[in-house]
Formats: sequence, structure tokens, C-alpha cells
Amino acid sequence: MKRSFGVRLNDVFVGHLSESDDGRVTFRFAEEYRRRNERPVLSQSFEDDLVRVYRGKDRELPPFFANLVPEGHLRDLIEQSIGLERGDDLGLLAAVGFDLPGAVDIQAQPPNGEPSYENGDESAAVRPDEDDKEPGLRFSLAGVQLKFSVAREFEKLTLPAHGRRGEWIVKLDSPRFSNVVENEFAVLEWAAASGFDVPERDLVAVASLADELRAYASVGTNVLLVRRYDRKGEQRIHQEDYAQVTARRPSKKYDHLTYEQCAALTARIVGPEAYYEFVRRLVFVVASGNSDAHLKNWSLLYPDGVSPVLTPLYDQVSTIAWPEVTRELALKLGSVKPMLQIDEAAFVRLADRAQADRTKTIATVREVVTRVADAWSASGVSAVMPRAHVAALRDYWSRSPILKPHAGALFRSRQASAG
Repeated sequence: MKRSFGVRLNDVFVGHLSESDDGRVTFRFAEEYRRRNERPVLSQSFEDDLVRVYRGKDRELPPFFANLVPEGHLRDLIEQSIGLERGDDLGLLAAVGFDLPGAVDIQAQPPNGEPSYENGDESAAVRPDEDDKEPGLRFSLAGVQLKFSVAREFEKLTLPAHGRRGEWIVKLDSPRFSNVVENEFAVLEWAAASGFDVPERDLVAVASLADELRAYASVGTNVLLVRRYDRKGEQRIHQEDYAQVTARRPSKKYDHLTYEQCAALTARIVGPEAYYEFVRRLVFVVASGNSDAHLKNWSLLYPDGVSPVLTPLYDQVSTIAWPEVTRELALKLGSVKPMLQIDEAAFVRLADRAQADRTKTIATVREVVTRVADAWSASGVSAVMPRAHVAALRDYWSRSPILKPHAGALFRSRQASAG
């Protein structure tokens, strides 16, 4: 049966996501949205052409919407919990459409087509879970690590009740990459001590989870709690990741762009100063040994619905802690991917290709490396991060061309703790 859904940004109707008889999915902007004098931005990837019909290949969703669909184990759990046919991206998006990242809302339209709420009447909008009054898996979060959008009430983490959205993300430890939550918490603390904008976070015992969530966690582990920067109470703040900005499908989040292209994109969309913030964050990615800073781990936030800024720093993990994980960056930096080959020359090439000031870029790189090294002790990273992870990080700093001159700061902190 042909399905049709209305797409909204908070209270603004944006357009129609529709399925044809042969299963092809298309997206069209509503004329009323196109005519608005001050319309909220859905995605930079649409801004050049609001008249075009955007199509997914075969039965796939158009790239912007494909990047809203849950990934990995979370997707499997949601499909099982609602009895959804495997691989039905449109059905899954509709099922989680009430608590998507940012301010996007997906609602089923009546069979006769046009949603009457385009004129302010929402009575015809039908939600897939309209009669479901119990909490359930009805949200979308990207990434392979199992995570949930939750409410925090009386120090208990629960799935949001019907009609409410989660204000926190809780991440569970991984059977494959043990202590990943301690690792990420430590790296976020390190980033905050280095002066970066980082969401509020906490490391809590698995006992803090409500029963319906504790079933997915291992006994005796910790969970990482991160406040959602796209939520303020019931207010939603729109965001989009760089895969959405560049109209790449989730499967293309690695390798299909370079960090130079991302830096130039940031300067063009957000502004010249945002380029240097991008460089600062990229230096931290290199310094923390993070090989997973792909397109979905860089995002724009729209506090006023129109003008984008960079989101706070998120999903920061020192991946070199696990020997089986690649030691190459997620994207090329100055034509280089192996982390132990990243030097100042790579950032010079980045500046040149992004048409930025190479002198100011290198000054920024040096300032951040010094600041990150000095922040190691202040952040208390070595007390939180597992010892084996700290050892891997120190070994990496001792061999990295760009970090080696500052490795003493990390070794001094080890000697101080030993004394």
C-alpha cells in the first residue's frame, strides 16, 4: 500500500515524504513552506533547490532522511519491538518519527493526501503509535554503540512516557570494546578541560537504569549519560550532521569526503571563524587518537532555526585503546590517513585546499596541542580511563610527529600519580 507522511520542523509544515506504488520514496517541499519569508532550514543540502523532487534509489529513503533512521543494534531492537519487516526504512522512520534528532517530526498523512495541519489543523495527522500509551522504543539515534534516548527522573533513567521526548542519551558498555563508556567519558572530560564546548555528561552505575533498559546492559558495568544539546525541556532545536549537509547516505560516512572539504564547507556555511574551530576540533581528534570522526560525528545546530553553528563536541572516543581498531583517520587529512603520519604539513595542505590562512592555521594547531597536553592532568583523565587505554594513548603520543614534543606532559602526570 502506498504510504505518505508529513514532515515538520517543530510547528512548521515542511513537505511530503511519499511512497509510490513501486516502492520508490520521494520528498517534496510544500508550497506554503517555500513561500515563507522566514522559514526554518531543514538541511543545507536542500537550500539550492526547494522545487526539486528528491528521490531515494530503489526503495531507499532520500539521503537526508536515511540519516535519521536508527542504526545497528538499536535498529534491530526497534524492529523487533514493533514487529516491523526488516529493511523497511520508511516504516521505521515513521515509527520513530516523534523523537528524531533535531526538530524533525514525521507524521502519517490521511489516505486522501494533503495534511490538513498545513493550515494549522493537526486533527488529520496520525501517528503510528497514537494508541500506545506505554513507554517504548520510539526514538532514533545513529551509531553502532547501543544507546537510548531517556528521561532522568529522581536519579533513575527511563524511556520517555507517551508524548514526551528524551532529554538525555545513555550509552551502554560494549561486549566487543570493553570500557568504552569510561573511555568516552574521560575523553569528553579531557576536551572540556581543554576549553571545548562539550555537553553535560555523567558516568553512572548500570543500576541507575530502569528495569526495561537494564535488560540490555551487562551487570556491574557503568553507563555514560550525555545531555542532548538538541533538547531544552520540550523544545527541540534542529540539527543535521555532515552526511546530511552533503547528501551522503549513512553507508558513505567514511572516505567520501576529506577533512579539507569539511573545513571549507564549515567556513562557507557557518563563517570564517568556524573554520578555525573546526581545525581546533580536528587537532583534538588527532590528539585523542580518535579514528572514528566520520561525517556523522560532525554536525550543525540551528538555535534560531535558520542560522547554523557548530554543535558541541560529541562522540569522542580514543579508539587507539583497542589494538584491533584501525589506526587511520576516518577521512583523509592532507592526503594522509594513518594517524602516526599526521604532521604540521598535513594541516598546511588542509589550509591550502580550504583556501584558508596557513600561518594562522598552524598557529591554531600548535596552540591546541599545547592546551590539550596541559589539560591532561587538570581533567583527571588518567584516573577515569582504564590503565591499558592510558598506556596506548601515551605510546601513541610518544610516536606521533605532531604530538611527540608535548608527550612529556602526559608522562609527567603518570609519574606524579605514581609518587
